[in-house]
Amino acid sequence: MKKQRFFLIAATIGLAMGVLAGCNSSSNDKAGSAATSTGQSTASSGAAEDKPIELSVASMPKYPPNEIPNAYIQEVEKRFGMKWDFQSIPLTAGIEKYNVMFASGDYPDFIPNMNSPSSVAKWATSGYLLPIGDYIDKLPNYRALFSDEDWQLLLDFASTNGKLYMLPNTASNDPMTWVYRKDAFDKAGITTFPKTTDELYAALKALKTAYPESVGIGVRGGTDNNGVKNMMNGFRQAFRNPLNVYTRGFWNDPDEGDAVVWNMASSKHRDMLTFIVKLYKEGLLEKEFATLTQDQWKAKRLNGQVLIDFQYASHTVDPTYALTDIAGGQWDYARSLPSATDKPALEFKPVNFSLFGPVFSSKLANEPEKLQKLLEYIEWGATPEGQLFHQAGLENVTYVKEGDGIKYKEGLDRQKVAEQFGFDWWLNQSADFMKSDAGYLKKKEAMEQNADMFNLMPKSAPLTDEETEMINTRVSALEDVALQFATKAAMGIVDVSDDKVWNNYLKDLEKVGLKEALSIYAKYLK
Repeated sequence: MKKQRFFLIAATIGLAMGVLAGCNSSSNDKAGSAATSTGQSTASSGAAEDKPIELSVASMPKYPPNEIPNAYIQEVEKRFGMKWDFQSIPLTAGIEKYNVMFASGDYPDFIPNMNSPSSVAKWATSGYLLPIGDYIDKLPNYRALFSDEDWQLLLDFASTNGKLYMLPNTASNDPMTWVYRKDAFDKAGITTFPKTTDELYAALKALKTAYPESVGIGVRGGTDNNGVKNMMNGFRQAFRNPLNVYTRGFWNDPDEGDAVVWNMASSKHRDMLTFIVKLYKEGLLEKEFATLTQDQWKAKRLNGQVLIDFQYASHTVDPTYALTDIAGGQWDYARSLPSATDKPALEFKPVNFSLFGPVFSSKLANEPEKLQKLLEYIEWGATPEGQLFHQAGLENVTYVKEGDGIKYKEGLDRQKVAEQFGFDWWLNQSADFMKSDAGYLKKKEAMEQNADMFNLMPKSAPLTDEETEMINTRVSALEDVALQFATKAAMGIVDVSDDKVWNNYLKDLEKVGLKEALSIYAKYLK
């Protein structure tokens, strides 16, 4: 049977968050009394008088607990009339422990934060998991976390054999766009961010004149060809040849009648490299893009050598990149992407969900009382009250209210609260808690401001095991050839404008499996 496989950024993509951790017994007593004193309501009235419903629960926390049980577990048990047989198996302990549990038949009723979508697909196909999507009408609060458009996209990415077996968490997207030194632009007489690549070139020339020691466009370096990958970001979109990370660069090009192509075998890729060569030759692009380390890149941003960079919008308020040593230094972000043609730039919409979250045992289909308790818990967890509870914990125990804001108590942060008390965000970050977080607010603002630039919907490709193995081998080889060629082309070592050079490059891609990979993705992207 076909099984879903997913390829998510680091971008994403980048990203496993747990919800459970521990605390000592004195903290438990304190948490319990505080919950009573603050008058926090229980989600199931009368639960204390009923016999608790016993459930087995396994957790995959980001921050493993110090002790079990903890304040989080005790509070959930009390609120919902449950008794959890709880164990913590973080991702660092290996997914194999979960595989053994399922294979033995001794697997938990509930895993609140499973962070392995490929494992979920495997367990679902084997019949171990409940198709929780069949019960979505009982989870209106959870469903309301997603727009109709995002929900359809979620079903496309998260379903296995046409069924939804997990409840993905929402994602707080940080859009990538051009971030730039507004003070430098002002000094160079550039009043608006360039709308075309020609305008971008002219702006870079003006900046170079005003700041001769600058490197022009900065490039976040790193190992494993990350330098050349990052160098092409921003330009891919301008030349209408964006990267769909979920399908390894294979996509439907609207300028080719929606034909399925690989982005680094396209004539658009060649056009982009030709433009990059011009910038590189004239010193308008980081010369050391292929070897620059992360620390060196950061230092160049802080000392004023980098005036423009394709990065996350939140960098403009991130203290890590604050220009404290540059008088008047100010970062801003572009509200649109420049285009290299008479058509707008193309960019894929970032998905508003992460493929980690609750999964449920198929045994629950025959245990309605257990399932009902978990559905009640999910529904409450999706409310503003439930979101604040999971992220911040208990008022006056782990967090305090100050004016209109909410913050962790002195000496506590997210990791300490998770490890000592067991609370960490789940299903959705609390807007009440995050409204004083500058980075979170900037992400939200940028997503709204730049909504129009996300003009393509990403597609998924539910590869079989055999196809996944083949694609991993073929695409890795394709990327090695393509990224080496892009590096040499940018540096002028090979002439990308020479037809013979370009055609030989395409032949090299065919030798390592371009046609085979293309045929597989064409089945899903047709």
